[in-house]
Amino acid sequence: MKLTPGALLDAPKYYNDIGNGLYNTELTVVLRDLQLENDNDAMPAVLAKYLPTATHILDFTNNELSAIPDLRTQASISTLLLSRNRIFKVDGYCLPCHLRSLTLANNGIAKLEDLQGLSNSPKTLQNLVLRGNQACYLEDYRLCIISLVPQLQALDFTKISDEERQKARLFRLSDANNKKEPKQHDDHKDTLDKETEIMNIVVNKMDTDVRANLKKQLANATTLDEMERIEKLLSGGV
Repeated sequence: MKLTPGALLDAPKYYNDIGNGLYNTELTVVLRDLQLENDNDAMPAVLAKYLPTATHILDFTNNELSAIPDLRTQASISTLLLSRNRIFKVDGYCLPCHLRSLTLANNGIAKLEDLQGLSNSPKTLQNLVLRGNQACYLEDYRLCIISLVPQLQALDFTKISDEERQKARLFRLSDANNKKEPKQHDDHKDTLDKETEIMNIVVNKMDTDVRANLKKQLANATTLDEMERIEKLLSGGV
C-alpha cells in the first residue's frame, strides 16, 4: 500500500508527556500496521504536505518498507520508529536532519556492509536500536556501529562505554588500513606460470614418435650430460 493523504490525515496522533506531565510538546504520528511500501515519488510529497510540522516522533512500525523513507526535509522529527519492516540496507542520507533516536529492530539487515550507510547519519543521532537483525550477531558488530556513528550514546539499549569507544577507534583505523593496503603481485609466480605454459605448449607439440625416440635415447644414454639433455627436451626446456 502506498502512503496516501487520507491515511496520513487519519493516522492517530498524540502528545507524549514530558517532565511528569508538565509539558506535552512531543507530537507522535502513528503509521504502523498499514502495510505501507516505499514510493520514492508519492511518499515524500505526502509527508511534506500533510505531516504536521511539529511532529517529533514518527512511527512506521510493522509495515512493508524495504528502505528508509526519504525524510531529510523533516527537521522536527527527533525519533523514527521502523521496527518490523523489510529494510535490508541503511541509508543515513534519508534520515531526518535532527534525528536523535532511530529504531530498526527486526528488519532484514544481515551484513555489516549493509550498515555502512550509518556513517552518513545526522550528527545528532544518539540512540540506535538494531536488535533482531542478523547483523547483530556478527563479530565486531558493536565496534563497527560505534566506529560508523562515533557520537552514539547507546546501542540496543546498552550505553556505550569509554572502553568500547577506544576499541572502535582502533577498529576504524585497522579497517581503513586493510582497505588501503594493495594486494601484492607475485611476479615470481607469474614467471613460473608462464614458463609452465610454454613448456606445456612445447611438449604438446611433440608428436608421439618424437617423444618415443627421446625416451629410447634416454634409456640408452651412457653419460650424465646426455641424460640431462634428453630429460630437458622431454620436459620442454629446449
